Amino acid sequence: MQIIVVGCGLAGLTVAIALAKGGHKVVMLESAEKISYIGAGIQVSPNSSCVLRKLAVDKYIEKYTTEPVDLKMMRWQDGKVLVECPLKKPAQDEYKSPYWHIHRADLHRGLLECATDLGIELHMDSRVLEVDPYTPSLTIKGGHTYTADLIVASDGLHSMCRQVVLGKPGPPVPTGQMVYRVTLPVSKLEGIPELEELISVPRNNHWIGPHGTILSYLLEGVNETLINFVFTCDVNMPEGVNQKIGTNHEVREAFKDWDPRIDKMLEYVDQVLEWRLYTHEELPSWVHESGKMCLIGDAAHAMTPYLAQGAAMGIEDSAILGGLLEKYPEKSTLHQTLLLYEKLRLKRSAKVAAASVSSRYFTQMEDGEEQEGRDEYLLSHPGIWEGHINIRSRKEFLDELFGYKAYEAVEKATLDQVDLKQPSAITVTPLKQVAV
Repeated sequence: MQIIVVGCGLAGLTVAIALAKGGHKVVMLESAEKISYIGAGIQVSPNSSCVLRKLAVDKYIEKYTTEPVDLKMMRWQDGKVLVECPLKKPAQDEYKSPYWHIHRADLHRGLLECATDLGIELHMDSRVLEVDPYTPSLTIKGGHTYTADLIVASDGLHSMCRQVVLGKPGPPVPTGQMVYRVTLPVSKLEGIPELEELISVPRNNHWIGPHGTILSYLLEGVNETLINFVFTCDVNMPEGVNQKIGTNHEVREAFKDWDPRIDKMLEYVDQVLEWRLYTHEELPSWVHESGKMCLIGDAAHAMTPYLAQGAAMGIEDSAILGGLLEKYPEKSTLHQTLLLYEKLRLKRSAKVAAASVSSRYFTQMEDGEEQEGRDEYLLSHPGIWEGHINIRSRKEFLDELFGYKAYEAVEKATLDQVDLKQPSAITVTPLKQVAV
């Protein structure tokens, strides 16, 4: 089939690769004039690394990855360790695929190189202005129209294609929080005794405190080892601004009472990326009624960042859609195949999204009786347990999250699991709007 993918982000590139490897002709349309790399580190957990390895993307990116040995959750004020959970060993031994940290730019560049080697066409500066989901076709700025058998919309959080699929606006919902992202060379922090462990041991360092968290981990950069920090807190940005480059002043002020090691590190930071956090309500369907257009990635299920699963869910989507369209490549079964993709993905992504929101409130408790009870439990239950109150340590949750095998799900799926006559029976759960 002829397939158009709208958007050249992580999910867009991954699904384009999956579709091309499945024998389809893929054209990508990207609104930006050129590829520019923003953002910082990204976590690629076993449920998504197994997809990238299946697609042979690993050979483009593996030299830029690090494998964290564990997750260390700490008290916000002094860095007191509350719980440690292994990451590397369960990934290798139980989930059979690595847990990677990688710079977003290196992952995107690797995906782009893979797509180019597969002969996938990419047209930059191609903002979509009109969509006819019944033909289907797209008209971009300048008036050129592309026609295909299927449109896969991977145009992100602020997706214009989402409105086409839903038949009504589906604007993003503010979470009331923001992140400060910091990446700097480890060499800048060498020789500072209190920072030695942070810059030498590959792990997830996670400080948890009232209305905020800090996460740090190491990245194997193109030229040198980097350390990545993500500061999450209640929003502190001018109205109408969603993203901007700032200095270290605001983040130092926001986290001035936290573990003294944080402020020491921030002395060496010049530039900070500030990012307002959004999500959107769970969608009733990802497939247009024409059966010739669908959503994927953030366009379908923008995630809050509290479980680091946003990119992973888009990569899983890509494996399912690409795998199903390789298994059922005919236009005559396209609508059913898209509904099967939705059936396999919608509830899982909604469950992970809900778990991410729950994780926010677990880690960002106000100091007090509930927080003291949480900390006491964490201290007495190190590692991974069944029924653990912390989902990052809960065995059955981690098995379901990290142990998910997208291609096994494709193998088991059959078209008789969906009925074209029955509309999607998914309950839409409203998210609480937060004034900002």
